[in-house]
Amino acid sequence: MADQKPIRVAIIGAGPGGLVLAQILRQDPRFSVTVYERGVRDGSSISSLVGFRILVPPSILDDLRSQVPASVATLIDDAIGVPQAQGNRVAFMDEQCRLICRLDVQQSRDMCSVSRWKLREALLHGAEEIVQFGKQFSSYEQLGGDSGGVKVRFADGDEIECDVLVGADGAGSKVRKLLLPNSQRSASGLTVVYFKAPFTPETEAMIPWKSGCVAITPRRSMVVAYYKDRQRPYGPYDLERIDPADSFLMFGLGCYTNEFENQSKHPDEMTPEELKDECLARAKNWNPLLRALIALSVPSSVFVSHVKTQDPIQPWESGRVSLLGDAAHSMTPYLGKGASSAIIDAISLAKALKSEPKQFQGDSLKAQLAIYEESMLKDGFEAARQSMTAQKFLFNAGDTPWKCWWRNLALKAWDWWMSHPPAIKEDFPVSYSEMKKDV
Repeated sequence: MADQKPIRVAIIGAGPGGLVLAQILRQDPRFSVTVYERGVRDGSSISSLVGFRILVPPSILDDLRSQVPASVATLIDDAIGVPQAQGNRVAFMDEQCRLICRLDVQQSRDMCSVSRWKLREALLHGAEEIVQFGKQFSSYEQLGGDSGGVKVRFADGDEIECDVLVGADGAGSKVRKLLLPNSQRSASGLTVVYFKAPFTPETEAMIPWKSGCVAITPRRSMVVAYYKDRQRPYGPYDLERIDPADSFLMFGLGCYTNEFENQSKHPDEMTPEELKDECLARAKNWNPLLRALIALSVPSSVFVSHVKTQDPIQPWESGRVSLLGDAAHSMTPYLGKGASSAIIDAISLAKALKSEPKQFQGDSLKAQLAIYEESMLKDGFEAARQSMTAQKFLFNAGDTPWKCWWRNLALKAWDWWMSHPPAIKEDFPVSYSEMKKDV
């Protein structure tokens, strides 16, 4: 390998998956890596980056930390939020905050709440010279001849050549559309409106069940969660703006797009203030605690997601172009597995590219990519299937009051059957379900 030129890897997209792959490969002198990101360095042009938290299993974080420089690993640790004493527990409640069931199995409690913004900053550390911002991917062409490389074109007219092109450009991936033009994404008909709110000692005390909840009602839902920073546990009480590095509450209110209270315009045409009013209108008969939380929402933090999922993709004849994360297997948000799946893909792809080629393998890069893609598609679409099952259980199984009653009964039975950690003394001063509606 000493006499060979480095393998040129071009990565489209500087999300978690793309940056993890870049961080791992850049340490190996056998590779020359460049990331091309259409957004700007401060993330202001992509609202999801400035926004919310992701949930990552500790085993994946351990694996990631072991493969990046020590300085990056330290910053990744700083991106992990402060957990509750009993871990990442979630309560399923109805709209009056009556407890239905508790999701507090060990796997759930061990999940780490990670600031997407701080993780992005950690993964950019030491790698900024290989990340080009403001570069919008346009097309690619697989070259013939001895090189077998790929020519990549950008919207500004620039062209580069690489040995491997990786599409890490999210659910609407342009790379996937060119690689697999017949692939389709299915719309669920659901739209989730996300907001952040200030995280102070007072607002922390308002979090149902301490670590968060999912309020479920016929054809609608509300997720309440938070990110609590280790260095600055509490932020200012500012209802105009939340700094992306601050701790925050977060809410996600989902319902069918054609059932918004405000039918005068499409959600994409609504102002942030109108979206907040929309969420308050949905909650007019909900428990006052949930209404009070929505009222804390900061309009400038809004992020609207029209929920789609990638239809299953069969393994393709591998060339020098591959995919990872949402670009290959986008999924619904109802199990919170999208970001962790992208990180898993990136670690697996790096391992495949770094593996020693077998004798008589022919084009070793194509063979290595084929091995990665087979495993990635299998695991990625299994996670997508599980996420869709969760969505169907929340919405399809609760799309009428009668179905909702049966769904909740099933959840109560599951809660009774499952073992739970020792009860925690609830120090919130009232019983949520007994709060008067005129509070």
